[in-house]
Amino acid sequence: MSVTMQQAGHVTTKAPAVNSRSLLPGLGRSPALMSRLAQGGARRSAAGLGSAALPARRPQRPAPGTARVSASLQAVAAPAHAAAGAAGGAKRKSKGPAPISQARFDDVGLSATAEQLGDTYTVRLRLDAPRGMTLHWAVDDWLLPPQAAWPAGTVKIDDKAVQTAFRDGALELTFPAEVCPHRLTFVLKQTQDGETWFNNGGSNYAVQLRAPPIDSFVKKVLDAEGSFSHWSLVQRLMLATEVLDAADSAGPAGMALMFTWLRLSSTRVLDWYRNSNFQPKDIAHIQKHAGERIAEKARSSEYALNRLLARGALAGLPRGGGNGDEIRMGILHIMRGNGIREGHRPGYDEPFLEQWHQKLHTNTSPDDIAICEAYLAFLHSGNADDYRRVLWESSGGRLTPEIMASWPKPLKAWPHHLPHLIEPFKHYLWILKTTHSGADLDTAMEMAKGHMDDDLRWTMYDILGHRNEWWVPGKIVEARQRLAQYWKAPGSSRDLLLLDIALENWFRTSLERTDLGALGGDDLVECVGLVLRGALITHDDTDLQQCGSLWERVRATSGHPLPGERWSKAWALAALAAAERLGLSVAAHMDGLYGLVQPHAEAFGAACRLDSTHVANFGEEVVRGQPLFLVSLMLQKLEPQLRAAAGGAPWQVVSQPGPGGAVGLVQAVGSLAEVQGRTYDKPTLLLAAALTGVEDIPAGVVGVLTRSSTDVLSHLAIRARSQRVLLATCFDDGAWGQWQELAAAGRTAAAAVDPAVGAVIPADAPAAVAGGAGGAAATGGVPVVSLQAPEATSAWAVREDQFRPSLVGAKALNLAKLRKALGLSGAGPEAGGVSIGVSGVGVPASVALPYGSFERCLREEPRNAAAAAEVARLTAAAAAAAAGGGLPKAELEDLRRLVSEDLVAPVELVKQLAVAAAAAGLVPAAAAEAWVSEAAADGGLSGGSADDEEDGGAAAAMRWPAVWAAVCRVWASKWTDRAWLSRRALGLKEEDLFMSVLLQQVLPFNYSFVLHTSNPVTQTPGEMLGEVVVGMGETLVGNYPGRALGFTADLLDGGSGAGPTLVSLPSKRTALRAPGAATLIARSDANAEDLEQYAAAGLYDSVTLQPLVSTPPDYASEPLMGDPGARTDMLGRLTGLGKTVQAAFGGRDQDVEGGLTPDGRLFVVQARPQVEFQHK
Repeated sequence: MSVTMQQAGHVTTKAPAVNSRSLLPGLGRSPALMSRLAQGGARRSAAGLGSAALPARRPQRPAPGTARVSASLQAVAAPAHAAAGAAGGAKRKSKGPAPISQARFDDVGLSATAEQLGDTYTVRLRLDAPRGMTLHWAVDDWLLPPQAAWPAGTVKIDDKAVQTAFRDGALELTFPAEVCPHRLTFVLKQTQDGETWFNNGGSNYAVQLRAPPIDSFVKKVLDAEGSFSHWSLVQRLMLATEVLDAADSAGPAGMALMFTWLRLSSTRVLDWYRNSNFQPKDIAHIQKHAGERIAEKARSSEYALNRLLARGALAGLPRGGGNGDEIRMGILHIMRGNGIREGHRPGYDEPFLEQWHQKLHTNTSPDDIAICEAYLAFLHSGNADDYRRVLWESSGGRLTPEIMASWPKPLKAWPHHLPHLIEPFKHYLWILKTTHSGADLDTAMEMAKGHMDDDLRWTMYDILGHRNEWWVPGKIVEARQRLAQYWKAPGSSRDLLLLDIALENWFRTSLERTDLGALGGDDLVECVGLVLRGALITHDDTDLQQCGSLWERVRATSGHPLPGERWSKAWALAALAAAERLGLSVAAHMDGLYGLVQPHAEAFGAACRLDSTHVANFGEEVVRGQPLFLVSLMLQKLEPQLRAAAGGAPWQVVSQPGPGGAVGLVQAVGSLAEVQGRTYDKPTLLLAAALTGVEDIPAGVVGVLTRSSTDVLSHLAIRARSQRVLLATCFDDGAWGQWQELAAAGRTAAAAVDPAVGAVIPADAPAAVAGGAGGAAATGGVPVVSLQAPEATSAWAVREDQFRPSLVGAKALNLAKLRKALGLSGAGPEAGGVSIGVSGVGVPASVALPYGSFERCLREEPRNAAAAAEVARLTAAAAAAAAGGGLPKAELEDLRRLVSEDLVAPVELVKQLAVAAAAAGLVPAAAAEAWVSEAAADGGLSGGSADDEEDGGAAAAMRWPAVWAAVCRVWASKWTDRAWLSRRALGLKEEDLFMSVLLQQVLPFNYSFVLHTSNPVTQTPGEMLGEVVVGMGETLVGNYPGRALGFTADLLDGGSGAGPTLVSLPSKRTALRAPGAATLIARSDANAEDLEQYAAAGLYDSVTLQPLVSTPPDYASEPLMGDPGARTDMLGRLTGLGKTVQAAFGGRDQDVEGGLTPDGRLFVVQARPQVEFQHK
């Protein structure tokens, strides 16, 4: 039996990792007429193709029995079983069986299907041809199966496995949910014509039932790689095929392990041999088997990211030849292995190799073959003349040291004579030749040529025969779009996918030769579109697909182009927004990829004790190796041209400095969030690489300069203007570099705002500030705030007609005043909580929990006694911790958790709020009655969590647990870090802050806006500044990445009458939508926000009962982007709204928030005095 068990494959093995190129797009020679590149060049007859041997040209047609596959692919949802619980999985709603996984094992002619129906999991196995076959099986890692799952006739073999015979070529295994394993593991014993065992090439067969914990196979892999004394590439690939299904089921994090593992293996960072040998036939077999399995995941995984990662993993298992990543990694291995300095790493200083290394990373080309041959000639002879001679001869008379010294990545240094490098560079020359002569591409084509139609085959040979021509990248994209229908087909040959990978590799290498700086704007537009079309063949990502559709409108000159003539201001505004939108999407995609692979690389580094140089930048190298990385470099060259055509400036000034100007010590920080709570003793100008839009500006800071796009009406922007702090975004690398140099030198400077050219220019600081005397700008911007004291009341809820300053905050008071000014009465239940006045402007009705409600909940509700004592203790502890000058993060976090989760609602509060909400039309009468019955049945429903909301929907959206959860979270926001720091900076006492809560209906806005009736950026009275976003307004006030539609308009009587002026078009990559069911929002309304002296914008939370739904906005079909008439009409209505609201408040400048519903109605959800214009 011991022999049998060895044959059965009980000894398990481990998993692989991937390869991805990380070449930076280079700056070589610019091919002519790059805009034609996108069309792939003109068609040529076979006679004009030079010496390339091509098959006869056939008329273009689809392959028999196939349909063309669109490049615009829908995102694929996660597997249904991914949400299964740890024990047995959640119950499914569907009545029929839910498919979990499918597998096909061609070596034995076996198909496997796993399904879930109710509380049972079933695996069905079927042989193509019935024969004598026995299943030798176990669960998970060869554990004895639960007896409840044994079919009739099952025999226990040992303490690990059982055997069950097939009947009529089929077998069915059923597992109750409570004992269902993560996977079925098995081998097969054929009893016909003798006994033959099949074990899937040594890696066992498996059918996945439930997504396993990722740690279950990560540990197995790391243990093998880090501690097994006998280990080889063959065993690695065997383990890889064993854990592949589990990794796929675990989602992107699991497949990222495979990618990382195979990449570290293919670059030989991991051992290929460790006290172990293997025969060529073994490695050939397991490479083929692993490649086929991984190729199938690249075609059919239910996760879109898994398909992309599996594709990258397959690229690390080529049939032979080199690839672009070997060029980059090869030079690094030579330098690291021979102690040669590389970047900041210590070593022997060889400037030639360092300079060539930089070129190879960013601009590898066929010229590198000539350089390597010349370098080898010099290493052999030590004669510099040999270097110059061979360089000239090998390049065909094109290269000299002088020419190379003039390149964007120059080679100026002469090589040192290091003859011990001859052998490493002989091998490196082979890598260069195989890559730049396209060895992988030729091999892949030879293997795949029999799997495509004649016309596509002719196109492929056309590409191979002219691979170095300027038109080839466009032709590659065209060919790959046609090839996709073949390699994406179920059961297709992996050679087709390998060919597509090889084409993509050559596409990137070809474009890397291009000098992007020498291209005109039109050529860059075409190149971006070309890279995007190629990327969308393999990226099943809705976000990128929308970017691709929008970019097609950017580059279109007929059909459905963006409005305006090419390079007109109107077109440039839209193209700039499209470029910004694309840049954000590419960055998010790359950040996500980095976040998936880098933790795995670090885990391998720790487990295998790898050199930190192979781990520290692993994720960055993966990102730089993606074809989409080219887009970011192209956009760097294109955006300044678009900005100039659109009339935009290199800087966007969001907030002007105070009377003392912005003068201070220049300091660079990674993000503004890093310095929250800090106090600067000297006036300071911060260079913040990133902003979120919700930060506070630390005391002592007189200016914040950033590279992040900043909404001029975001919370951060409003705070900056309130505090008279300079806030500006820089779009120009050169201008930003000037400020970085000052920060590096520790200089003090003045930030001079030049409105004529739209610049923030560094200037010499006044002597007093430079000497450390400080300035008014650093200390004089803190307003003196007087807080409204609340009145004592027995009311738990107040109606709108009862609002007064001693009961509710400025939000409620201003909305009630606006409703009255617009002629709006209480909406009532028949109006659903909203009404429209004669002005055509609506304001949602509201009710409020007055000031003191939170304190009364603690004081008057006996069940909150313990919580009240803990709040008192934590508040005192926070004050004591703050006395030392620090931020009491732990105490604040505990306060937020306690208040948001542990409070019990007094029953009388529930009753009064239900009556008031129903009377205002916020909830149906039946829902209000349910609040009271729920509170009575559960004693007030303790805890601010809405865990009882099982499946959501309209009923759950209005249930009391959701209401109470939202109210408690608003109260808890009193102790956010930002709010606490803000009060501390203003010198406000904690006991003086009171929070009322405004309850309103959430309106499903198609568009949201913020209006300032006087321009806060230019400080121009009577010029309204507005911003509009798609969806709900949280993306605007929260400064989500990207820009809003921006416009200005003259509100003064007798003004220009020219109508609104468009400043920017939207580029945000996120739109938030209201949930499908009607719901409410609980809004903070403290006595320390929305004041004339101090806006405190966004310091305290507003919480929807149901979360808003995040979707990428489709600007390609968005009227804001492509319909000037509809856009002008909307902006005209918003201009009129600004006048109406300003007039309603006696002509005082207002900050107005609101939106437009799908039926075109305008609503205002908030209006408050415009702080920066009340106290000038």
